[in-house]
Amino acid sequence: MNKTIVATLFLTTALGNWMTNAFSAEEMATDSSVVIYDKAYFETFSPVTLLDMLQAVPGVPEILNANEQRARQAQRTGGGGQRGFGSGGDQILMDGKRLAGKANNINDTLSRVSAVQVGHIELIRGASSGLDVQSQGLVINIVMTEGASTSTTFWQLKGEYTQGYKFLPEFLISHTGSLRKFDYTLSYERKNNGSKFDIDEEFYDPLGNQKSTQTIKNGSTRFAHGFNTNLAYEFEDGARLRLNGLYEPNGQKGTEIRDKTSDMLRPVVWVTDRDADKWEVGGDYTRSLGFLGSLKLLFVINSNKEDYLVDRFKGTGSQKYEYSRDDTDLEQSEKIFRGSITKDIADGQSLEIGGEAAYNKFNKTFDSFSRSDTISDLLNNTSDNVKIKENRYEVFASHSFNISSAMVLQSSITTEFSKIVADNVLPEGQIDRRDTSFTYIKPRFNFRYDVTEQDQIRLLAEKQVSQLDFNNFVTRFDQLEQIFKVGNTNIRPEQTWDFAATYEHRLPNDRGSFEVELFYRKYTDHISVVDFTNYVDFAFNPVDSDTFFALPPDIALRDFVDDTGESYVAKSGNIPKANAYGVKLKTNLRLGFIGVPNATFSVNYTYERRRTTDQFTGLERNFDRLSDQNWTINFRHDIPEYQFTHGFDFTARSDYTRNYINFYWPNSPAANIKIYAEKTIFSDYKLRLEAEGLRKTRGLATSWIYHDHIRFNDLNERKEQNWKRLTELRISIQGSF
Repeated sequence: MNKTIVATLFLTTALGNWMTNAFSAEEMATDSSVVIYDKAYFETFSPVTLLDMLQAVPGVPEILNANEQRARQAQRTGGGGQRGFGSGGDQILMDGKRLAGKANNINDTLSRVSAVQVGHIELIRGASSGLDVQSQGLVINIVMTEGASTSTTFWQLKGEYTQGYKFLPEFLISHTGSLRKFDYTLSYERKNNGSKFDIDEEFYDPLGNQKSTQTIKNGSTRFAHGFNTNLAYEFEDGARLRLNGLYEPNGQKGTEIRDKTSDMLRPVVWVTDRDADKWEVGGDYTRSLGFLGSLKLLFVINSNKEDYLVDRFKGTGSQKYEYSRDDTDLEQSEKIFRGSITKDIADGQSLEIGGEAAYNKFNKTFDSFSRSDTISDLLNNTSDNVKIKENRYEVFASHSFNISSAMVLQSSITTEFSKIVADNVLPEGQIDRRDTSFTYIKPRFNFRYDVTEQDQIRLLAEKQVSQLDFNNFVTRFDQLEQIFKVGNTNIRPEQTWDFAATYEHRLPNDRGSFEVELFYRKYTDHISVVDFTNYVDFAFNPVDSDTFFALPPDIALRDFVDDTGESYVAKSGNIPKANAYGVKLKTNLRLGFIGVPNATFSVNYTYERRRTTDQFTGLERNFDRLSDQNWTINFRHDIPEYQFTHGFDFTARSDYTRNYINFYWPNSPAANIKIYAEKTIFSDYKLRLEAEGLRKTRGLATSWIYHDHIRFNDLNERKEQNWKRLTELRISIQGSF
């Protein structure tokens, strides 16, 4: 891995030195916590969009990548990812305000804003008064140009080719204009991307003898029509209204081919077809209330509907038949309303008081059908129908105190009242209802101390409550693990106490920065997979798991079935407590000290030791599917006289495991490298090439699968997996007029 990094860095740097003429970025600092990058700084990069500008600011690309990951997570979670609007962590603001949207994520908006509309970009480190968020991390505030003509049209053509598959084209056009005090952006995007992977598997019996092999080829295409709009109007009295909207009909089609040598009929083919319809409207309104302070109102209303069908076939030709089918229907919606008044109460002090209301609805049905031969009817063997309503209300007060020019303390307290009603609609029509109310008090303390103009210390203590993933409430079939995951409507939100201390040193003249953060996190009601088996003794009296496994081995007792028709049962639930601690190291350097001042090199390393009690073995283990160590390395080299940029992004993480009631699945993921090059052509157009998956592997894994409960240690088989990654090539050209 280290040789790969060094070789890639050497090649990109050598290529740059062959064509280089150094330039020095200029930092415009207003105080030790704020760095301003004005238009002159970006001229050498020939940016077309706001996203291009942010990619050229050291330390920002990793925040943009994290935003993409959060957006993908929000699409998977029924409650929309984060709880409400959120206010902590790294943030991207426009004119000091957050984007009032969740499905309409900030990265998409950045890619549609023309670079000519931007006045300057501020990087704000640590607590700072006057912003729309409280953040212990880095805040990027984009200040737009006022009073200038903003009539521009941005277009982009791009496409992706994955080894062995068809080229997938995409298209985006966005027009921005202004009519006096009214600004608008209208855009349309045709999305068309895919996900492909291959797996080679070998199966062994408990004695280590190979039983069979299997090859898996998975390919899916995701497509969408995206319509977006952003509107802003400034009133005569200084009040400002911003609205944004999203409408996205989308879908996915995929095929997975499983060819196992021990199958009587082969191959097994899974065909997936998903249709979805998503829309969102959000907005914010600000105005002065005179001696009362300033008013801020935000709202988001969104909806998502999906129909997901999986058909599975065995054999080929005349022997081919459909042996199972899964049908999933989903309807979910979210409404969030937030209002607050902020007032200066003393010299250097301000107070914000307000409230937030959120209403979530999540209705999902899952039906699974199967048959054992070609002439039988498909019979429904698993069915789940869950309807969920969550109402959440918050009242909060936030105090910002500029103790001195070098010290800022922000403190807040939020009281949350939430109510969840989850109905399991049984096949006969009866309703099994879970009606639960929660009250949480969530304090937050955030302190910033500028020791010198280059050195800063930040301290954080915060209580947080997670947004529930309502998908865990409903039964589903896990395609990778080849098992049904039973739903659980009794999951409680996860609570954490977070403590962090950060030290940052910035080199003069914007030459880079070093940052180290120590943190500790205490969990209550940690969400993980839990053993829900109803254990009994020889007289079928209920006992706990430790008592059950202390009994003498008995086949009849091991094979027991309780009165619900279930035997060993695992599903998502809550573990009373868990903890995590670790360190984050970040560095961003301009490479002038090695003779390449127009290149930047960033390294992020996180060690986070998360530990909880395994609910099946009783042993201490890491959190499911999470690694102790994560690395990201970014290198970017700009050659302004050739209007050329190149670089690479490197990501890696240490081993992790999947844990379940009847298997143990350790994984060794492979590192991934993405290399890219950009060239401005014909003065106005930017051409970009990307390559990813060059190492041809996603990693290795071993799965230990047991006959029943893992604590019996009765191994059924061992499975060795080699996850392959296909090379992906992307090309795009963009411009504006």
